[in-house]
Amino acid sequence: MNEAAWRRLLSQIRDGMVVPVVGPQLLVGADGQLPLQARLARLPLEWHEGTEGLDTETPLPPFGELNEAVARLKPRANLQDLYGDVHAALQELTRGDDDVLVPLPLRQLAQITDFKLLVTLTPDDLLARCLRRRCALNEIVHSPRLPTSEGRTRPAARRWARRTRATRTA
Repeated sequence: MNEAAWRRLLSQIRDGMVVPVVGPQLLVGADGQLPLQARLARLPLEWHEGTEGLDTETPLPPFGELNEAVARLKPRANLQDLYGDVHAALQELTRGDDDVLVPLPLRQLAQITDFKLLVTLTPDDLLARCLRRRCALNEIVHSPRLPTSEGRTRPAARRWARRTRATRTA
């Protein structure tokens, strides 16, 4: 990028016109470790190893590991148990020292104070952890199939979400 393009980008960030969307690609460890999603996908597959018809030999696609693992397990496991397994694996992998666990690019992104909104498409809370260290956080968790009782949305965010849904469906 040239100097003028950088200046425009920084201005757009300050004006709230840029929203970073974080996917599993940002969760790759700089130390050569497998991406979080790959490690997360392996645990439920290991726990269900020996299940009839379950393919554990075919490699999982890069940055789509968790989706593929769940797709392989879904026809062979109770859906609620599968949710529980993925949650337990996520808790196991994200427990510990944030400075070691959270990839450097994610920590650097969280330090950019001009972003008004950040979106993550991953099931972990690593970005939120980084942001909480820097500022107060209004976290909105959206999952179309998440039971209402498990949502972590504040009342103001719920009103915003209802308006957004109404706008989209109109």
